[in-house]
Amino acid sequence: MINPTRTVITGVGLVSPLGGSCEALQKGLHSQQSAVIPLGEDGSDLADLILYGAPCADFTGDIADFCVTDKEIKRNIRKGIKIMCRETQMAIASAQKALLHAQLDFGNMPQPRVGVMYGSDYMLSEPTSTAGAFQACIDEEGNFHPQWLGSQGLPHVMPLWLLVWLPNMPGCHISILNQFLGPNNSLTMNEAAANATLKYAHDTIARGWADMMITGATGTRLQSIRTFQTGILETLADKNLPPEEASRPFDRNRTGQVLGEGAGTLILESLEHARERKAPILAEFLAGCDTMVGTHSADKNRMNLQPNYRQGFVNVLRKVLEQSGKSIEEIGFIHAHGLGTPEMDRAEAEAIDEVFAGRSTPIPVVAAKSVFGNLGAGSGAVELIAGINALREGVLFPTRNFTEMEKPYRFQVVTNSTTPAGDCFIHLSANFPGQISAALLGRYD
Repeated sequence: MINPTRTVITGVGLVSPLGGSCEALQKGLHSQQSAVIPLGEDGSDLADLILYGAPCADFTGDIADFCVTDKEIKRNIRKGIKIMCRETQMAIASAQKALLHAQLDFGNMPQPRVGVMYGSDYMLSEPTSTAGAFQACIDEEGNFHPQWLGSQGLPHVMPLWLLVWLPNMPGCHISILNQFLGPNNSLTMNEAAANATLKYAHDTIARGWADMMITGATGTRLQSIRTFQTGILETLADKNLPPEEASRPFDRNRTGQVLGEGAGTLILESLEHARERKAPILAEFLAGCDTMVGTHSADKNRMNLQPNYRQGFVNVLRKVLEQSGKSIEEIGFIHAHGLGTPEMDRAEAEAIDEVFAGRSTPIPVVAAKSVFGNLGAGSGAVELIAGINALREGVLFPTRNFTEMEKPYRFQVVTNSTTPAGDCFIHLSANFPGQISAALLGRYD
C-alpha cells in the first residue's frame, strides 16, 4: 500500500573521507579518487590488523569545521565540544551544513514542530579516558584490584565521562543547539541506521507529530577498540594490498572490508511544509523498511542468532517495491551496501539477482564503499547523499576496483560515468548482526 503522506528531502550535509561538501563527494566518486590512505603512526597500535583506512582528514573538530554563522550556536558548540566524541562532532557538523543547505534560519526561536531522528554505531570510549582509573587500582606488586574501582579509581574519571560516549548524544546536541522541541529518537543500528532513521522520520511526519525531521547517521570504524572488534568478528581486506586497491565490492578478487569514518544528515519535511516555505526539493522519500532474518544456533543456552543476509536483502527489496508501487522496470539503480567481504557481497548479489530477475535490462548497481570503505553508521547517510546527487546529475558514478564478478549475475556493476541514473533508486545497508535496511528515493515531480 502506497503511503499517502509525501515527504521530501530539502537539504543535506556531510563529513566524509572525500571532503565535507556534496561537490567534493561527487568529484571524488566520479574521478574514482580513492580516499583510502596509509594510516602511518596514527594506526601503529593496530598495525597487526590494518595499515590503511579512510579517515576524514579535513575534519579536525575546529569550530570552523561546523560551518556555523550564528554566534550563539557557535558559542554553545565551543562550550560543549569537550563532552562530544568524534562521532558526535561529525554529526553536528553535518547537521549544521544540512540546515544551511536547506535554507533554514529559525532566528534562535524554539521549534516545537521540528524533530530529530538520528542513527549511530554503539559508541566506545577511548582506552585513555579510563586508563587512570585502572592504574589507580594496581598495588605495588602490580596486582589489579577491581574492588578498588569505586573508591580509588572513580576520582580519576572525568565527571561527565559517560555523556561523551552515549549514542543518543548526536540527536541530543543537534536538538539542544537549534532548539528543536519535536520528537527525538536515536537508533543504534550501525550500518543499517541511516535508512531506518529516514523511514521512521517519515512515519513521524505522517502521524502528524512533526513538520520537519533532522535525520541521518554518524559512525566510525577507525577507533582503537572498534577496529580491534571488527578485526576479530568480521572480515578485513588484506592489509598488504595497495590502499587504493583494497576496497573491491562485488569483485571476484575482493578480500574484505576497508575501514573509515563519516557522517551525513538529511532534512526531511512534509511536501506541504516544503512548498509553503518555497524550499529547494532535492528528492522525495518513497518507501523504507528494515528487517532481521536468522536462525538460532543449536546451543539454546547461548541463543546465538545466525543472520541470513540473503533473505534479509530479498525481504527489504520486495517491501520497498510494494510500498512505493514501483515495478522493477522503474528503478533507475541500486546503491548497494557493497561491503567488499565475500559473504556479504555474495548474499547481496544473490538477493538483487532474485528480485530483479524478470527485468528487461540489467539493473545498474553502484557501491561508493569502493572509494571510501565502511564508515560504520555514517556509510548509509553519505551513500544516500551520493545517490541523491546522482539523481540530480542524471548519471551514475563508477564503482572503483571492479573487474568481474565471481559468477554471472543479472545486474550491471557500473564502471563508467555515463550510465543514466533514472528517476529513482534503492539504497541498501546491512550490519554484521544481521539487520538489513532499505530506502527508495525518487526525483520530485
